[in-house]
Amino acid sequence: MEIRICSSTIVNMLGIIKKVKDGTANRSEIEDLLAHDDYQMEFARYKGRVSMEEFIEYLMHFPDLNEDDISNKDLKGHHSYYLDLVENYEYYVNKLLILNIDKETIDQAIKKAQYGLPDLSLGKINFVFTLGIGQSFGYVYQNNIHMDYLQLVKENTNVDLGSTIAHEVHHVGIGNLLNGEFLAELSLEEMFYLYFAGEGLAVKYCNNAEGVLSKSIYEGPKNIGLDPFTWKYLNNDFEATMVHFKKNIDDIRSHKISTRDELTNEVVNYWMNSYIEGQSKRDIPKLKHFRLYSFGNDIWGIIHDCFGREKVFETLINPSQFPLAFNAALEMLGKDVYKI
Repeated sequence: MEIRICSSTIVNMLGIIKKVKDGTANRSEIEDLLAHDDYQMEFARYKGRVSMEEFIEYLMHFPDLNEDDISNKDLKGHHSYYLDLVENYEYYVNKLLILNIDKETIDQAIKKAQYGLPDLSLGKINFVFTLGIGQSFGYVYQNNIHMDYLQLVKENTNVDLGSTIAHEVHHVGIGNLLNGEFLAELSLEEMFYLYFAGEGLAVKYCNNAEGVLSKSIYEGPKNIGLDPFTWKYLNNDFEATMVHFKKNIDDIRSHKISTRDELTNEVVNYWMNSYIEGQSKRDIPKLKHFRLYSFGNDIWGIIHDCFGREKVFETLINPSQFPLAFNAALEMLGKDVYKI
């Protein structure tokens, strides 16, 4: 595995923010920095959700903006982090000197991720750290793993950093294991189960997640790098989520959900919904993770808890076996009521 750490834009962007704060920002200087490969990768990943011109306009004026003044969803959702940067500028500058964005931290994170993966090549990965352009904290795009420096500083410790990097490395491994050619051959029911595996197993193996059914697997802190409010809310909603899960399976088996597009719409609208009950879609979503994380941890995690990680890997590449493995784990736990 070949890794490259890309964080050179952070110092320059912090300098630009200082000029924005002082009223001396230069548009051409911002344009030059955003032409850097790290930022061009970000714009490509957001696929037009945040354009370069939109981001420049935002940077030039953000200290004077309220959330209600911002129509772009990604910029609006990320606005509080830029405001915190302006208000606590020296803290963010000083944090860069002690934050362990180094090969040792990344190597340890990779080892943690690999515990939750079969033996496979992860290839070449660029670890890209920037002051982000949108609301995502961490994501995988092509052979890049991106982390937003602002959210990293405001909400995470170095322990969280290692778990978060491991989480994203796990996604790379799962993507290599379950490639497009493999996924194209699956039934809708098999696809449905795998939707939960990516985030669910990443938090299981890399964030030491504790769910309702699934238990943490390492000694020490649990739910590392996971938002406490979100995780509590989703775990408390487990019973209603289980009802929805079983209904989705019934709908797939009875062909009420009969196409991949219909399945994708269900996953996006319910399983990837970041709003709490009763919240207006005009507001910033209160959930920082969605049900694929928490419920995926529970339904795939108990296969690990009861039968070990080799059974998890076997089920990943043979998702038709998921109901048998899941139901057998429920029997061992005395939770037959949840059988599918």
